Amino acid sequence: LLAELCYRNPGSGLVISMVRKTFPALRATVLRDFVEILTGAGWYSEADHNKSEGTYKLFGNLVEYFSLDQPAKLRGRKRDLLYICEANEISKEAFRQLLFRTKHKAILCFNPSEPFHWIYTDVLTREDCNFFRTTYRDIPHLDPSLVQEIEMLKDSDPEYWRVYGEGERATNRR
Repeated sequence: LLAELCYRNPGSGLVISMVRKTFPALRATVLRDFVEILTGAGWYSEADHNKSEGTYKLFGNLVEYFSLDQPAKLRGRKRDLLYICEANEISKEAFRQLLFRTKHKAILCFNPSEPFHWIYTDVLTREDCNFFRTTYRDIPHLDPSLVQEIEMLKDSDPEYWRVYGEGERATNRR
């Protein structure tokens, strides 16, 4: 979605932040997926990827990626769009600090694996919030072995199936 946005808005100077709680998790998920998507589309260029700065220049826009493991990283950086991977890992205060510096939209991605969380009470209840429930079925390039593993949950672990198969909020039954 973010790569497509940059492609459709060349030279717009958009600043997009992709974040996750820790850098090892960010590198293994968000960054790996981002590079894989760009490569698959024929858009990846090593020259546009500044790994030491954690930035990528894409069609005249700037995509930055950083972890939220230090409070100083939350303050000062301004952006147009914010993407938080596994948003349920971060604190409400971290979210607020990021949101204060986001001009347009924030996209929160998470598995609803917790029955109670500030996202449910403080974000999803906002009038300016749109909620999209997606599941593994919405990911066209998912490895077939993972699809099979998720689908086996239907019979072996109904609570896990509820969260990871159906994308429904966890209950207190664990």
